[in-house]
Amino acid sequence: MPQISIVMSVYNGEKYLKQAVESILSQTFTDFEFIIIDDGSTDKSLEILKEFQQKDERIKLISRENKGLIYSLNEGVKMAQGEYIARLDADDVSDLNRLEKQLKYAKDNDLVVCGTWAECIDNLGNRVNDMDYPPSIDKIKTFTLLHNPFIHSSVMFRKDVFEKVGGYKPFFKHIEDYELWTRIVFKYKTGNIPEALLKYRLHEEQITNKNNFEMRVRGLLVRILALCRFIFRF
Repeated sequence: MPQISIVMSVYNGEKYLKQAVESILSQTFTDFEFIIIDDGSTDKSLEILKEFQQKDERIKLISRENKGLIYSLNEGVKMAQGEYIARLDADDVSDLNRLEKQLKYAKDNDLVVCGTWAECIDNLGNRVNDMDYPPSIDKIKTFTLLHNPFIHSSVMFRKDVFEKVGGYKPFFKHIEDYELWTRIVFKYKTGNIPEALLKYRLHEEQITNKNNFEMRVRGLLVRILALCRFIFRF
């Protein structure tokens, strides 16, 4: 059984996919499985992934028709064998010691969810700015009332707790991670490593850029839920 299962969903991600996959396969921590779900890509994503799979047996590749990110992530976590689940999006890049540092930090601090800070890069890989999130649980709780407390592509979380709270919910499409954290941060210990262990790519094809209005509406609903969960602990 691997200690960590990395879960990645890919839909037409050929442009940045190689760099993302290589950043995991080159990690200093090696006891992991890499679950990649090709969610009905119509570009060369599947071809790229098959090439990687032939070279590294840690890759578990699933290819099927398009069912969306939420379905894919729940599917990936369900089949994962690791105690911890690490996320990575197909357009981001993990630092090569991310898994090693993150697992140690999560265990040393008894964290159920452990995120990291990130360096934002453009489509050419140039640094744009930094994303720094609150590291301590008390600050995370307060932050969650108004903002998503974790960078989704940076998180590592315990599979058993993810399953206990019910995983990602389809209704909260495009903001599924924020809603998930509101079910966790007020009941369990979470944290962010105050170090940029992820390169978070900014580009026009991002979901966050394509669905801005829809995300704002659902984001407002999640903030209301966060406040209710903070007060009533449900």
